[in-house]
Amino acid sequence: MGKSVKKAMKYKNWIITSYDSAQVTGLMHSLNVSPIMSKLLINRKLADTSEAKSFLKKDFSVFYSPFLMKDVEKGARLILEAIKNKDKILIWGDYDVDGVTSVTVLLKYLSSIGGDCDYYIPKRSDDGYGLNSKVINEYARNGFGMLITVDSGITAINEVLAAKTLGMNVIITDHHECRSELPAADAVINPKRQDCAYPFKELAGVGVVFKLICAVEILRSGKSNYDASRKLADAYSDFVAIGTIADVMPITNENRIIVNCGLKTLENTSNIGLAALVEEAGINASASKKKKISSTTVGFVLAPRINAAGRMDTSKIAVDLFMTESREEAAHLASRLTIINKERQIAENDILQSALEKINTLCDLKNDRVIILDDDNWHHGIIGIVSSRITEKYNLPSVLISFKDESTKGVHDIGKGSGRSVKGMNLVKALASSSDILLKFGGHELAAGLSVKRENLPELKKRLNDYAKNNLDDSALVKNLEIDCEISLFDASLNLANELSSLEPFGLSNPVPLFCTTNAKIISITSIGNGKHTKLCVEKDSCKHTALLFGTPTVSFQFLEGDFVDIAYNLDVNNFKTQQAIQLIVRDIRPTKRDRDIVKQHLHKYTKMLNDENYDVNVFDIPTRADFAQIYSTIKNSLLASTDDTAVEVSVPFLVKLSNKKFNYELPVYKAFIILNVLKEARLLDIETEDELYLTINKNSDNAPSKKIDLEETPIIKSLIKKAGNTTEKDTFI
Repeated sequence: MGKSVKKAMKYKNWIITSYDSAQVTGLMHSLNVSPIMSKLLINRKLADTSEAKSFLKKDFSVFYSPFLMKDVEKGARLILEAIKNKDKILIWGDYDVDGVTSVTVLLKYLSSIGGDCDYYIPKRSDDGYGLNSKVINEYARNGFGMLITVDSGITAINEVLAAKTLGMNVIITDHHECRSELPAADAVINPKRQDCAYPFKELAGVGVVFKLICAVEILRSGKSNYDASRKLADAYSDFVAIGTIADVMPITNENRIIVNCGLKTLENTSNIGLAALVEEAGINASASKKKKISSTTVGFVLAPRINAAGRMDTSKIAVDLFMTESREEAAHLASRLTIINKERQIAENDILQSALEKINTLCDLKNDRVIILDDDNWHHGIIGIVSSRITEKYNLPSVLISFKDESTKGVHDIGKGSGRSVKGMNLVKALASSSDILLKFGGHELAAGLSVKRENLPELKKRLNDYAKNNLDDSALVKNLEIDCEISLFDASLNLANELSSLEPFGLSNPVPLFCTTNAKIISITSIGNGKHTKLCVEKDSCKHTALLFGTPTVSFQFLEGDFVDIAYNLDVNNFKTQQAIQLIVRDIRPTKRDRDIVKQHLHKYTKMLNDENYDVNVFDIPTRADFAQIYSTIKNSLLASTDDTAVEVSVPFLVKLSNKKFNYELPVYKAFIILNVLKEARLLDIETEDELYLTINKNSDNAPSKKIDLEETPIIKSLIKKAGNTTEKDTFI
């Protein structure tokens, strides 16, 4: 295993949105909202009053006719004909949450109107992704005359041809990226088709299914689009919302309306299995503590349990849960999903640690634009989640490939891969550029899957990195924090929080509003959650708020009480008994601009002192013995002694603050840079530098010098003394 490091909290590059004051004022008056709400709407591209009103209204009246989608009417009529003729219908799904909810919705609806249906979801470890001609052939032999795919099938050219040859009618419903050639199905329903004029292209797979059943309902009942949509939303919007959120689709346009409806439906769902899952997950465990179910609840609590079935076992468990009419069976299956999800979490952490070790030893992060890793023992179903975590950590596209469970080991092994990308590089297009060495690939712009022979892996790594170097701009690799607007701590109020609720539901393209406040003072720092989290009290202009940093242990927090900071945060309402209070959920915290500018000046001075031969070094700028002792003692007796980790990551400015507080002495930052480099040069400390401001100090070093070091004789100090001249005794320095 690699070394364990106590990581410092690093701040990101902030982009604070600027606004046209006249535009803000105009929208504010026309909608009768606050200036902050006006800014938030403008930042979500809703500066037009009518569009903003529609966004806030969340009304089904803006739902588009399903018949605007290419082939929807053709598919709907084929389904009604199949039901009339009593044809057996096979629904073919995908094993993720979107696929499971798509199967559930279509299976329930078609069964309710007399359809004779069965479903099949491939098992990830056995079948891989997509259609399988062998399985289709078995169903055809058993009398199935229609095949409907959900959340899959758009690239299944050969498999659809095989189904058609067997005499099956085939309807494709999908939302993944299309290629130039479409399957020769009877109906290909996908809003991303080049020839599809449907106004909204960002439906989830289950969203496409919802539009299809709306079309069927309109044709069979004569209902209007509005009435059909409302009726089916009442019945299935909870599942459509779960699939849409889990597949990380934009919560805008039709998705926003159906997710808003679905979250409300979910709170009192009539589905026995879904209700059991909500209860098993501990959501709304008691009526007295009942809370609103949000997109976050679905994305981080419910969806992982559903997803775990397809990743670790079979998605059939989840579909059976949602189809059962037995409360006992529902409770059993929901409990089983929780157990499987815990197994998934353990496997995920194991693979993540393995992947991080490979990155440390095998990857050249200074030159590589894509992290590509492979292993013979990684679980196929988990690598996608780990890829997502690696991309988030390094802000680089990543692809993880597993050769697990192959019968032979050698150059002809077939690996199954899963990748995640960053905004700015379409992963499907990147894979398409290497299609000649891939057996299979497909997915979305930011998430995709693939199959590749082991012998082609080196070439794939080269090609994807070349593609990224040519197509991924440097700006996309910077971790930016896009902030809606700067507000005062007085603005961060219950009134504002209540107003923000009209923007819900939140998600992709409609994120939770992110605010910032500058030059706030840290009054107190408290460790909470058994040391896993940190609670602050911050103050500005005599207004105080509680601020929470989840996932940041106090020992890793790089600020002290009394520091002035800039904080970026979401607003949250803390309900305690009958009291409500605002708390800030901190997303980033950084030194004030004044402090950042001072550090830049010190860094510039340090660089000039060391690297500029013509720089006139002042004798008093050279660290003394006492300076060295102060920094060395702080590192040894405070930083390294405060943790069981084998290494500590720290920012140089924080180290200086800690040292100055400990010794009640104002050591300037530029001297600390010099001292740390001398200690590293003399091997008195094992220091690794990641960038100019952050360094990692290892506790145990095998490279320590065997004899006492005269710091005065180190190259850096000798060079500085030489530049300073002989105007004073050398004892002044060291």
